[in-house]
Amino acid sequence: MKNSTENSVSDSSTELDVAIVGAGPAGAAAALALGGRGLRIGVIEKGVPPRHKTCGGGVLRRAAALLPLDLSAVVERECHAAELVHHGPHLRFRCDRDRPIVTMVMRDRFDHLLIDAAEKKGAQIFPNTTVLDVSPEEDGARLTTSAGQFRARFVIAADGANSVVARKTGRPELRGIVPALECEVTLAPEAMAAWRDTARFDFGVVPAGYAWVFPKRNHLSIGVLTTRRGAANLPEYYRRYLDLLGIGEPLREERHGYIIPCRPRAGVFGARRVLFVGDAAGLADPVLAEGITAGILSGQLAARAILAGDFSETAVKRHYRAALRREWLGELRVARRLAWLLYDCPRLRARLLTRHGQRLTELIARIVTGETSYAAAVTRPANYLKFFRRTG
Repeated sequence: MKNSTENSVSDSSTELDVAIVGAGPAGAAAALALGGRGLRIGVIEKGVPPRHKTCGGGVLRRAAALLPLDLSAVVERECHAAELVHHGPHLRFRCDRDRPIVTMVMRDRFDHLLIDAAEKKGAQIFPNTTVLDVSPEEDGARLTTSAGQFRARFVIAADGANSVVARKTGRPELRGIVPALECEVTLAPEAMAAWRDTARFDFGVVPAGYAWVFPKRNHLSIGVLTTRRGAANLPEYYRRYLDLLGIGEPLREERHGYIIPCRPRAGVFGARRVLFVGDAAGLADPVLAEGITAGILSGQLAARAILAGDFSETAVKRHYRAALRREWLGELRVARRLAWLLYDCPRLRARLLTRHGQRLTELIARIVTGETSYAAAVTRPANYLKFFRRTG
């Protein structure tokens, strides 16, 4: 990757058509969608790719299907099976597919694959560049950074849950923040055999949340999360989860905490000349607390809106708002209802899984593989969620 920061270290501004802040899946997807059109696209990244990103590293099939890329070079494992385990009462459900349900990656390599593809399509990467301020102008926006001034006709804010762009443009703080603890756990080779091809999700282990095991090439990503901020001691629940799994003391363990925004940011369409995408917009799936799908999709939608609106502030915002509502915000409204049932109603959840656990597991598998959607599941006559009315 070429270090482009030296191009911008001057008293004059670096002129761009679109400045994308953040080189994760949302930013890279936007850059890919804008590439090859003769536009001046700049991706401003505070780190130096490839860099570590705390994440379970599960790319759902619905997310992989959005990308015009071959991911095989960065695949750690392909999980053709998903297992849902409920504790108290103890229930276990499994679904299998011919194609992967979840593709396991390490985020540093996955993100680098995407941003490298964007660079090959003409995007200019500005690594090690921190955004310090954002100032709207009549027909664009000015970004003050650690590497100098940038001026862009539009800004795509893909800088995560702690978005500097959101703060500097006066956007309200995110709601629906989900704290998570993710650990890279190395076991003895013989102990890995039982985990090789299955993504596992456990309910009833963490209050108002779940725990997971994602197999990678040479280790496991094991984590816990709760939808109630401050409601649980995640390190303690993580240790209990290891005991429940029978793992004991791993050979090696790296712990990382992070937050997942599972409710859209208020005022997300209100910043002049700025489009918010991915975690910066608070678009993660509230059922799975998964943000890669929303990041890729919203990045693409923002890019298409800029092209469709021909850089007109009013037209671009109109296109982006309509597309995001059509493609994702409706999904999130339905998903929040299911998340409420799964995380805030433990007794109802237990009854539901006791009676319909396999059907619900299959439904979620169909959603994450892109075979159906949350909205379709509750609106089509032959939907999968009619049984919710029969759980009382």
